[in-house]
Amino acid sequence: MIEDNWEPTDEDIKWTQDHIERMQIGDTWGIADSTIRKEEDGSMNVLKASPASLIPLQRIKKVCEKIGVELNTDDAELIQDPEAAAQESAKEWVCPTSGIPIVDFNLDEPEWVLTDAGSEGWAVLVRHPSDEEDDKMHEVALSPMDYHLVAGDELFFSWKGMRVLERHEIILLADEDTLLSRLENKEVFVMPTKYDGELIPPHLRGLIFLVPSAGDEEE
Repeated sequence: MIEDNWEPTDEDIKWTQDHIERMQIGDTWGIADSTIRKEEDGSMNVLKASPASLIPLQRIKKVCEKIGVELNTDDAELIQDPEAAAQESAKEWVCPTSGIPIVDFNLDEPEWVLTDAGSEGWAVLVRHPSDEEDDKMHEVALSPMDYHLVAGDELFFSWKGMRVLERHEIILLADEDTLLSRLENKEVFVMPTKYDGELIPPHLRGLIFLVPSAGDEEE
């Protein structure tokens, strides 16, 4: 067992208590690769955990003991690869109105929408044609993290059909000492905060993209 001498502050205790009180019965709380569900009796049940979540869960348990909330870990499923497990789970997500699996939506053409300019909160809109009306589309708003899980790295790190250069490609350009010349020749470019007047999601800024007119075969 890993020794952890951490003790919660009054602020830690108040924040956790307020968070748990705001949760509805059945709501889940995801933290450090673990999933915690609030039960009918007010207790918290750890559904899934990973080795990396051991210490965070120990700390949450200390706080729960101080506020009189039971944190049960007896039935927790140990996940060795949380990212793979989350991606597998994402395959089962369905549209709440149509029942169509999200993986069947047009993930290639997402619409990134700024929901909070102050904190740069984003949502990703994905759509699927309706079987009932030709001109109607089913639309689901995903968080960027959820879109990443369901769409994968390649689509998450792309923009308007343009793809980001992978690490091995950048290393090759660096080894050949051609990165600067390709930037000057506009064969590749570094994604700025705004592209063609449109605000770019933060995770894409500063990445090196292949210019649309340049063929992938050149790389």
